[in-house]
Amino acid sequence: MTNQTITAEEYEKFTSTNRREILFYLHQLINDGERISLVFNEGQDALLTVLLEVNDDSNQLIFDWGGSEETNRKLLHSERNFFVCAPHGVANKFMTGKVHQITHKKRPAFTTHIPAQYTRLQRREFFRLVLPMTRRPTCTLAMADGATMQLSIIDISIGGVAAELPGGKLPFDIGRTLPHAHIDLKGVGMLDVDLEVRNSCEVQRGGKVSGRIGCRFVKLSHAMENHLQRFITDVQREERARLGS
Repeated sequence: MTNQTITAEEYEKFTSTNRREILFYLHQLINDGERISLVFNEGQDALLTVLLEVNDDSNQLIFDWGGSEETNRKLLHSERNFFVCAPHGVANKFMTGKVHQITHKKRPAFTTHIPAQYTRLQRREFFRLVLPMTRRPTCTLAMADGATMQLSIIDISIGGVAAELPGGKLPFDIGRTLPHAHIDLKGVGMLDVDLEVRNSCEVQRGGKVSGRIGCRFVKLSHAMENHLQRFITDVQREERARLGS
């Protein structure tokens, strides 16, 4: 989906004015350290930034100082500012008014009002939910020698999953089908589904290496899709409640 193919009705459908939901999305961008393009001056100027803090009580959104002092000065005179990013392939957009210079943790930064609207241009089948550690399901795979392998699901969508195993690269080639993968949705239900490996890599965190695979569901029954959608909704609700408390 692109801006050229989305209708005004669809754009409105993907735009939220719910304060708690907007705060949830902003906190997600901060937690992920997402780099954001800030476009202003009728599209003639832009800078790259990250969100630093959201203060609901003072209605403040604080974001990082840009790399160009000239661009930073121009931004301070701008009345309309558009923030655009695409975490996990989902386009996020919001607009704010005038920004001001402040000092945040002894460094220059910008502040502006929290946006009143927030747009996430997503199709349900492409939305990927990054899971908190406490809600990561286990994916059990049956190996050719009769043994099993257990992976931790890192993110999930109606279309597929990304899963990790500590210790290095996983022995699965791209294009391989992993039959009868059992995914425990922790209280919601169990998925028994074939997975097709779409990418494979190694990730490193704090000196520890894990193997990661990204897979699509080969075929998802209507009942399993309902279980999965319920699980995604439950996790989102819990995260919003946690951040809004």
